[in-house]
Amino acid sequence: MDTIVLQGKKELDVFINPQRQRLLRCMNLAGEPLTPKQIADRMELSPSSVQHHLQKLLALGLVELHHTETIHGITARYYRVAAKTVRIGSLTENTLLPQRLALLQSLLSTVFEGYAAYCGANPAPAVQAAPYGDLLSGIVRLTPEEACTVQETIRGFLDAHEREDAPGAPWEYALVAYPAGEARHG
Repeated sequence: MDTIVLQGKKELDVFINPQRQRLLRCMNLAGEPLTPKQIADRMELSPSSVQHHLQKLLALGLVELHHTETIHGITARYYRVAAKTVRIGSLTENTLLPQRLALLQSLLSTVFEGYAAYCGANPAPAVQAAPYGDLLSGIVRLTPEEACTVQETIRGFLDAHEREDAPGAPWEYALVAYPAGEARHG
């Protein structure tokens, strides 16, 4: 999967916009190309607002035109999320740290809120016949090589399943892993 590195504040501001994050999430959950009207209906926004946000995401290469169809004499444009990984600058550069942290907090909150709503609406069955959402946390001890292997394995698995043509239902996830011994604890 190609990587887009957002270096400047302008690019980052386009990406971290909450409506654009909602739009990307909506499109990813759909798992198929959508028109701005279809996105607008799902998000309860105006089609012109969706079109504005799509143009910003198109300029960054995060969304792409999939195909067009002529429907009753009108050309409908179908868009999809581009198969790209987004990296927000370098971890060694702290000039964008507040924006990176705000985006991370927003993404984690979105996933956690969805998980909490799912748990509230779907009590765990006594016998688990099908996969049920779960939250895992803890400390594992890894060598630098093992940490690289874990990240490569997870990234490879996700790359294989983030495609819109992958079979199955959409599962939302958030994974955070870092060398805890190097973090400052207040």
